[in-house]
Amino acid sequence: MERLEGWARPFSGLGKAIAGITNSVYKGLGFPGRLLQDLLNGSFLGHTTHGLLTDAAVGAVTALLALDAWAVLFGPGDLEFASRIVLGLAVLSAWAAILAGLTDHKDTASGDERNIATLHGLINIVATLFYTVAFFVRIGEGVGTARVLSLIGFVLLASGAFIGGHLVYKYGYMVNHNAFSRGKRAKDFTPVLAAADLPEATPVRATLGTTGLVVVKRGDVVYALKDTCSHAGGPLPDGTLKGDTITCPWHGSVFHLVDGTVVHGPAQTRQVAYRARINEGQVEVQGPLP
Repeated sequence: MERLEGWARPFSGLGKAIAGITNSVYKGLGFPGRLLQDLLNGSFLGHTTHGLLTDAAVGAVTALLALDAWAVLFGPGDLEFASRIVLGLAVLSAWAAILAGLTDHKDTASGDERNIATLHGLINIVATLFYTVAFFVRIGEGVGTARVLSLIGFVLLASGAFIGGHLVYKYGYMVNHNAFSRGKRAKDFTPVLAAADLPEATPVRATLGTTGLVVVKRGDVVYALKDTCSHAGGPLPDGTLKGDTITCPWHGSVFHLVDGTVVHGPAQTRQVAYRARINEGQVEVQGPLP
């Protein structure tokens, strides 16, 4: 599969440019853009919106392929109206999936991961263009031509989906980076840091066994989260505080300090959180929270 990386590397500059343009668009939209980004990232769902939309698109084009195959082999019968509906659904869901994919892509790590994501996206955009043209040709009664266009689109979309699977399973793309490392459990409150080393309103690194933490003191209250962002593993101790939230320095994911819940994406998964307190000059943690 290293061949895919070689094929994708020529798209490095294009991928960087696309990510920059997408970022600029969202920043230009301001707060509404942030809400749209959260929706398309799937931050409100707990997992990617792109995956849901691609399932709808792939399901629709597969159903269309089956309908067209039946019509060619056994006669069209009354299937043409159904084929148009299914093709319309495929086009709408595919374009929505592209918007969600571009939103994910802008926060993709540079290098082979972004290159593969760019190749995946470009192939799917071309496939969606074929399906879009096929839809309008089909409405114009050019059924035979539309079937050929749809078949080409299906081959392209299947290829893009294959590359998307490679992206997820090899690189863990848009997968919770804390999924396989929930953090060391502390049944009882356990010291992790001297209270004197924890200044007010400043993220500080601490460790619980082999688990890195970010600890924050706000007055008499102490918070503790796992130190790696669930989105892409960014270092939360280098993040910024605002009220009872912390923002990852890499891609701007925002988490509640109290329980690690996602306020804004691109993260979709709650940050691992611990109960924390100051006791006898020590910062102690217990957990993680369920």
